[in-house]
Amino acid sequence: MLAILSNIIRNITPWFFDHGIKIVAIVIVAHLIRKFAGIFIEKIIRKVIISDHFLTKEAERKREDTLIRIFTVSLRILVWLLTLLMILQETGITIGPILAAAGIAGIAFGFGGQYLFAILLAAFLS
Repeated sequence: MLAILSNIIRNITPWFFDHGIKIVAIVIVAHLIRKFAGIFIEKIIRKVIISDHFLTKEAERKREDTLIRIFTVSLRILVWLLTLLMILQETGITIGPILAAAGIAGIAFGFGGQYLFAILLAAFLS
């Protein structure tokens, strides 16, 4: 039993020093990017949104909060997807076919999301 455990540790240790540390670094950097970008998004949206004299302050605040939530969640999804792809690539998995499938799915979602984009654009311009 001790020999088996020793053999497992002997085999895992080189892999951990080759790939494990890089994977941990990728996850830490992704988390930091997500945190700081979320703060940055909130500050930018609060400055960029033009106040509408027809809306109350509470309505403007709700509009800003909605836009902040949309962009923050979108950023969070993007960062974690890219992190997952980087981890897969680090472990030796070919990500080319995954990216091709994601491109096809992206086209489908793009056609479906045209209406949502029009609403977001109208929110910025109004």
